[in-house]
Amino acid sequence: MKVVAIQHSPVEPLGYIEKILEEKGIAFDYERVYETNEVRARYASHIIILGGPMGAYEDDLYPFLSEEKNLIREAIKNNLPILGICLGAQLIASAMGSKVYPYKKELGWYDVKKVGDDEITRGLPEKMRVFQWHNDTFDLPNDSKLLYEGKVVRNQAFRLGKAIGLQFHIEMTLDLIKTWLKYEKGMDEEEKSKIIEDSKIFLPEMQRSCKILLENFLKL
Repeated sequence: MKVVAIQHSPVEPLGYIEKILEEKGIAFDYERVYETNEVRARYASHIIILGGPMGAYEDDLYPFLSEEKNLIREAIKNNLPILGICLGAQLIASAMGSKVYPYKKELGWYDVKKVGDDEITRGLPEKMRVFQWHNDTFDLPNDSKLLYEGKVVRNQAFRLGKAIGLQFHIEMTLDLIKTWLKYEKGMDEEEKSKIIEDSKIFLPEMQRSCKILLENFLKL
């Protein structure tokens, strides 16, 4: 088994997922497309497409996005497991012909609710409080299955074959949240401090859910 993570920004790594993979002794590599502008993840058994500051529709500015969409279509055709997080989920949707577009910004902790049953969400709670940081949303791809929905932004998790899309950031650690908040210009220090304090409360449960979801994903 070999996991390859496609990374779009130096401050958006695998986070807690990296710790889980290390504990399980599962080999993983990063493809840092923001440095190489190349996508070569076809040697993986499982692909994780991480978040990033760009939009899934900005192919002209970031040519590697088109390559990623080609990889996604190829992986879905060949039944190769893919987990897309935030931008990664939006890229899966875009690759399969769905619209990705600016919508209501979510930054902080929000509840999402399970929709139906699926092997990828087996063991996860009916309602999860998850960390969000995004400005865009997406329409569900044809033939996909909605797994979790939110009140502010409906489409929060979906499945299409062995491709899994998560709008929320289930991979977060406290250090990652603190790092990201340094780059946020639209919040004052009091608002940032509130998110950090909330994170100390909600992170342990989300990280338990992250481990369950990742274990389910690795079984695909």
